[in-house]
This record gives sequence, structure tokens and C-alpha cells, in this order.
Amino acid sequence: MLRCQEFNVTIRKARREDMIQVYKLIKALAEYERLEHQVCIDDKILQRDGFDIDSPAFTCIVAELSDGHIVGYALYYYSYSTWVGKSILLEDLYVQPAYRRNGIGKQLFMAVAKIAHDAKIRRMDFHVLSWNPAVDFL
Repeated sequence: MLRCQEFNVTIRKARREDMIQVYKLIKALAEYERLEHQVCIDDKILQRDGFDIDSPAFTCIVAELSDGHIVGYALYYYSYSTWVGKSILLEDLYVQPAYRRNGIGKQLFMAVAKIAHDAKIRRMDFHVLSWNPAVDFL
């Protein structure tokens, strides 16, 4: 668990009940990317796929304010590279606009990178649309 001092934000692994708030952030990201019509899941599917099955389809890290409000998330899953073996694909990294430029996105990214490092995973992929300012994130 990490803390981002600017907003008293805690970076932690998501829990099943967080998926209600994470789903709202997923919809906000889809709207920003002008792809909201492609979102075909809801919070119940996230709960099932991430928490209610023996082999969860994804793992999620959240940025939570002291009042319990989630302002960002990183959602990733394990994949496999025929060149380097086990890898991680960071599917989404999103921070609400009002909380950007305060290190929260970097904390979320680094939390996933630490998970990869600790598991001796040598590859982590993260794709960004070419017009998205997040291309300059790192």
C-alpha cells in the first residue's frame, strides 16, 4: 500500500466491492477515448471475472481518497511472450481529470511495475491511443 501525499491517496489492490466505482471510471475512460459504445460489461461482470472465479481474468489496483472515493485505477492481466515468457499487459490506467498531474498515475503504474518485478516478469506492455496526452506520461 502506497500513499500519495498531495491528496492523501492510498494505492492498493482492489476489492470486489470497488468494482462499482471502477466501472464508473471505465465508462469515463471510454467516453474520453470516444469509445463508450464499445463498453459491453458492467460492475457485476467485473466482480465475477475479477473476484468470483478460481482464476481471475484480471487484477486491479486503485487510488483511493481517505473518504473511500476511488479516483483512479490500473487494470492488468498476465499474458505470455514467446520471447521472454510470462508478461503483464496493463489494459487501463486512468485517473480522474481533477486528480491528474499529482503523481497518482505514476504511483499506479509503478505499483503494477513492482508486481511484475517482484514476480520476475521481464515484460510489461501498455498501449495508448496516439492522440491521447498520456503518450507523454512516462
